[in-house]
Amino acid sequence: MDPSKKIMETYTFRDTISLGCLDIVPVHIRLEQLNPVIAAHRHSNVSYEIHYTAAGTGSVIIDGMTYPVVPDLLYITGPGIVHAQYSDPEDPVIEYCLYLNCMRRSREDFSGLSIFPDTLFWMEPDNGRAAPLLKELLEENRQIRPGKYEMMEVLLRRIVIILTRMYQQESMTAAEKNRPEEQNVSGRMPLIEDAFFYHYADLTLEDLAASLHLSPRQTQRLLREYFGKTFSQKRTEARMAAACHYLEKTDLSVTAISELLGFSSIEHFSAAFRRSMGCSAREYRTRRAKH
Repeated sequence: MDPSKKIMETYTFRDTISLGCLDIVPVHIRLEQLNPVIAAHRHSNVSYEIHYTAAGTGSVIIDGMTYPVVPDLLYITGPGIVHAQYSDPEDPVIEYCLYLNCMRRSREDFSGLSIFPDTLFWMEPDNGRAAPLLKELLEENRQIRPGKYEMMEVLLRRIVIILTRMYQQESMTAAEKNRPEEQNVSGRMPLIEDAFFYHYADLTLEDLAASLHLSPRQTQRLLREYFGKTFSQKRTEARMAAACHYLEKTDLSVTAISELLGFSSIEHFSAAFRRSMGCSAREYRTRRAKH
């Protein structure tokens, strides 16, 4: 058993659920106490975890970015998302965690549910939307009564549908705010920052320009004017910030960190890190460990 988890309750499922164009394979639901750290890890290419914080405080690191964890926080980690969880020893996080696999059964999506597997990371206060269903799902598993498995299937379907609607609402809001004809410099700043926060490993100038509805040349000019950096410098800055976090907070090897950050080789990463930080990655880790 992972010593960083104190599993209070856990239940496994038995059936695959068809939902629109999706096949949902629920694996388990757990109520667990996290204490004090869940090391950085990623899911398989079909796996998703739905986390709801019932109590306690801590933090979660998602692809190198740290987010506070507080009661009523709901967040989802999907395929390829590297994440680590930290729990305050004095106020440990207690969370509901639903683990499921999701595969597309059909490319045709008449219900709009393909948003669910396409959303690899999402975080917001729950505000009474998904948490009651997660709690009810656990409650159904505690007892043997008529229609138990049918009720669990209904709850699982509702959870996926409600999450999909939450994703869609956020996506529509962002789209409305960032229509090309209404978009100005201040409106573009969050898009630029988010791109470097979340996609530094594989972000290209062309990708960023497309998201801003600008040409690559216009995008470079915008970065120089408002950030004082070129695209390459801004991406390196984001990568180095993530590298420092991984070196300080995880036991990942320098080679593994290099791969997570999207460098083509360990040599390329090592040279970039030394130029930015004035020392090697191993030297940096050693120094920080002494503080």
